[in-house]
Amino acid sequence: MEGQHYGNQTVPKKFRQRFDWDSSGKLLVYSVVVGFLTGFLAVSVYSGSQYLTHSVTDIFSSAGIVFPTPNDYTVSTGLLPGQAYQNVLRKDIYFNCIILPRYWILILLIPSFGGLLCGFLVWSFAPEAVGESTDSVIRSFHCRNGILRNRLPIIKTLASFLTLGSGGSAGWEGPTTLLGAGAASSLAQSLRLNVPDRRILLLAGAAGGIGAIFQIPLAGALYAVEILYASTALEFTAIIPCLISSVVGYSTFRFFHGEVRLLEISETVGIQHGTDFFIFLIFIPIIALCGLLFVRMVMELRNRIFRRLPIPEFFKPALGGFLLGCIALTYPQVLGGGYGWMHRLLENQLPFYLILCLIVPKMLATALTVSSGGGGGLLAPSLFIGGLIGGTLGHLCGILFETIGISGLTPDMTTCVLIGMATFYSGIGKLPFAAAVIVCEMIGFDFTILIPLFVLNLVHIAIQSPSTSLYEEQVLAPIDSESHFGNYSIDLLQVITVQETCLDKEKKRTVLTIPAESSIPQTAKLIASKPDSLFPVADKENHLIGVVQSSDIWAVFRSRKKWGALTAKDISRNLEIAVFPNDNLYKALRICTLWQISELPVVDPQHPDLLLGMIRHHEIIAAYNERLAAAQWT
Repeated sequence: MEGQHYGNQTVPKKFRQRFDWDSSGKLLVYSVVVGFLTGFLAVSVYSGSQYLTHSVTDIFSSAGIVFPTPNDYTVSTGLLPGQAYQNVLRKDIYFNCIILPRYWILILLIPSFGGLLCGFLVWSFAPEAVGESTDSVIRSFHCRNGILRNRLPIIKTLASFLTLGSGGSAGWEGPTTLLGAGAASSLAQSLRLNVPDRRILLLAGAAGGIGAIFQIPLAGALYAVEILYASTALEFTAIIPCLISSVVGYSTFRFFHGEVRLLEISETVGIQHGTDFFIFLIFIPIIALCGLLFVRMVMELRNRIFRRLPIPEFFKPALGGFLLGCIALTYPQVLGGGYGWMHRLLENQLPFYLILCLIVPKMLATALTVSSGGGGGLLAPSLFIGGLIGGTLGHLCGILFETIGISGLTPDMTTCVLIGMATFYSGIGKLPFAAAVIVCEMIGFDFTILIPLFVLNLVHIAIQSPSTSLYEEQVLAPIDSESHFGNYSIDLLQVITVQETCLDKEKKRTVLTIPAESSIPQTAKLIASKPDSLFPVADKENHLIGVVQSSDIWAVFRSRKKWGALTAKDISRNLEIAVFPNDNLYKALRICTLWQISELPVVDPQHPDLLLGMIRHHEIIAAYNERLAAAQWT
């Protein structure tokens, strides 16, 4: 019996050792659970959005308001701007050119009412839910240890229902991503997972949500690991859990709704002529300028107009909805996500004048919806805007080539639209890989154009400023995130200066300076008795000319047979790694981490060759802990 009891006790241990449960097994299992949860949530969001959209459409129809549909247009004909309601039975004509439905006031009031309810809901129960939904997930990953407040996803989703159901120009990926991340965060907290696992599971929830609602399993995983950074960096540790969650969420959604293809094309696309790729490269600077305009429009409307308006906060989304309705009186195509119009655009069934005229109104409508505090995501409208830009450039290219007699080299119009969709969003969302795969999967898992999209997206990322991003919570690189920076508060490190850490009289220490003409053996003898690993090198006038690491000395001994003629000056490095007294400890610690050093020179900002002292890694940590213990955050 004793032996059997002992054997029973060792089975769990053997299982954990054999299957590596603690290291990766549990995350893989939990990712499957998160995938099922996000799939069910995506089904609920999709069904609810369809019901709400049809209900609002019925309200408009009962008042005699019928919006134009993509089927009202062909490649050469369609309703002109200002006459988009030509087919309405009960209509009024203003100024002999503007045609509006009899009860056009509803086009202003319904988006306003939806915005009012949205603002009241958010500001009453979760004020932190104001803004783009994806930013909340990014902030939670970087700054809040993967924890989302439980009510935040629920309130934000309800707010998005009100905004999008009443015609707001936004997408469902934002609230669905937040809802999936919220479910994963709640699960992680209930299971008492550690901080790194909570962060990974948070991203898995976001991936499952967007992969299910858009039916893009691979792109959903790439989106979640790439959206965190305003560069080409990825959160590699989360890619497998995100992929599992996204695939399971996608499969769960298909089980209930079958295949829901938001966009579809009838034939294969790709590079047809040798000149196509060079033409698309010329498109990129124009698309980048449009991306800059769109981001500035969103930010300026929010920061300079809506935030400064002397009206109650909950009323601002209503004002945004009202202004959106004003645009919709002339361009009703800007209402909603615009999936039907994107499909028609991909089939090259929209006239050139409409494609050209819709670019700025759609930008403005989306900026008004999001900047005023309305709910929803920016992926869908960004793809629509990018498709419009790509279609416009394709038409202009065709006109030019026909004029000069080389119409046979005109690139395929559908390919131009896809290029515009992917490159536009990649540059302003900082998603070079995910944006390409999103477009390929949304049109039906057609990866023929994937490689050109990758290259063009990277070109856009290269020429677009990192600060030009729709997502304010993104950081430039993993080192800028608290998730990779250690358990230190970046906010606290940013208020402590180098001056008070190592240059004040009571804290300043003597610095060993190596003469520039010292031989290698002399240098080795000088640093042998010191615990530091980095030393300043100065000339005879005591001007700083560089720094040398102890590892550099030993590398010279190992690699050079004739090191007798070398001096400390020859092996010193320039002062790329130095800080000023007024710099904060966040900058100093970041440089130490990047260069993998434990000391850092402090120089005079007016005279960079004047060494003031050295700041050491342990001094940074001591100053941080001292300020943290004193609870001084200023």
